[in-house]
Amino acid sequence: MIELIKTGKLDEVDRSKFYTDTENFALIDADSMLYYCLKEGITFEEAKVKLDLFMFQTLEKLQTPNYAALITPRATFRQKIGVTKKYKGNRKGRKTPPIFYGLKAYARDEWDFHEVPNLEADDCMGLYQDDHSIICSPDKDVIKQIPGKHWNYGKGEWITTSEADAWEFLWIQAVMGDSTDHIPGIKGIGLKTAEKTLIDVRKEDFPLRILQMYIEHNMKESGIKIAVDKFKETLDLVYILRTKEELDRYGIDLPELQKSDIRDRYAT
Repeated sequence: MIELIKTGKLDEVDRSKFYTDTENFALIDADSMLYYCLKEGITFEEAKVKLDLFMFQTLEKLQTPNYAALITPRATFRQKIGVTKKYKGNRKGRKTPPIFYGLKAYARDEWDFHEVPNLEADDCMGLYQDDHSIICSPDKDVIKQIPGKHWNYGKGEWITTSEADAWEFLWIQAVMGDSTDHIPGIKGIGLKTAEKTLIDVRKEDFPLRILQMYIEHNMKESGIKIAVDKFKETLDLVYILRTKEELDRYGIDLPELQKSDIRDRYAT
């Protein structure tokens, strides 16, 4: 199909043969897809073609015409949680390419990219996942924290994450924090130390072990209460929501998922 797009011959063939799985759908974390289409010197028209190719490639690989493409709104519930450090506050000053907003508008109009108020695209992956969804994302947090089969459209590879691996990764994140999103963890602890921390610890004891570490590292300087508060803050920031009940904590309603069919894009 990709060659047909490049040569402009897409309308000359029966496109239905490319989509043999009409039962399942692609649940797309589309934030990265927009940025993947941007590079220095690229024109708006080139970026649009690149986005089209990304979408066609993804759905062709999954062999389904059905998809839901989610992007993150400007304001989310996590911005109210970040107290120790401003959530994603380290991104100030970064220049957004001039054509980004135009490409985002194009993605909304032509591909039905959309937001869910107050929720990041990551959380939408966890909340809308079901037995018929295939999560499509290059984001390590999504891939490693949400169990199931994933299509990494950045690397072009399938990845399956088990429940056990997802549970362990969550608590590793709770120790480390996430410097990309300006989320503090326990000072001085990186990935290798965090992984060693959980060796020989029963999985049901992960939360208690990590809490103990926060208390041990913050006791002298801050006291138990602040240590516990820091633990809760980091855990809430790194955790990807999975259930509607979890949304109740933040007073967020989850609307019905808006799905699209790529065949409608070229309906005659």
